[in-house]
Amino acid sequence: MSEAEKFEFEAEVDGECRIRIPADLQKASGALADSIVTIKMKPIMDQEGKPVEIHPKMPENFEFTDQVDGEGFVRIPEMIVKSSGTSPGFAVSASVEHVLREEKKEPAYKYEFLDKVDAEGRITIPGVIRSSAGIDSGDVVSVRLRHVLDSENRPVERIEELVDKFDFSSRVDEEGRITIPGEVREAVPIAPGSVVTVKMEQVIG
Repeated sequence: MSEAEKFEFEAEVDGECRIRIPADLQKASGALADSIVTIKMKPIMDQEGKPVEIHPKMPENFEFTDQVDGEGFVRIPEMIVKSSGTSPGFAVSASVEHVLREEKKEPAYKYEFLDKVDAEGRITIPGVIRSSAGIDSGDVVSVRLRHVLDSENRPVERIEELVDKFDFSSRVDEEGRITIPGEVREAVPIAPGSVVTVKMEQVIG
């Protein structure tokens, strides 16, 4: 699939917080069963068919990576469900950003994810991203901090003003976690329980 070629669709979130890639789009994009896809999405209507209003400081779209199941479904990560306010029955606007067949590796910079910061200032790179990008424990990854929600799900505005200041590198531990440096956590600020969106930049090795 061409880097410039994107495939857009609308879908209803099911009871397991999954969305289904339409069959014709699966075929056209190559997002077939067992392939790994990156999806960009945003909620557009709630369960009652009312338009969803997104806080102006929230990301315009949420991005995640998952493996397509046998019925064409991908699961929206729990952190995105909470941060975007999405629930079963919501309608979302989505696009397939890129597709990875099982035997290939995709550069780390193609991935973005959300996670909750633990008490040690760590976040976990999802297993499907580690596998797809070939990231192993002991590797050093370069990361850009894109967005922060505090423990009450409110956007932290400072990240928009100084986004270039919040790039960092960290070594991946055996559980796939990386540590946000103390000086970055203090400057933003980021506390345990904050939800952060990070963009993978590169694997330094």
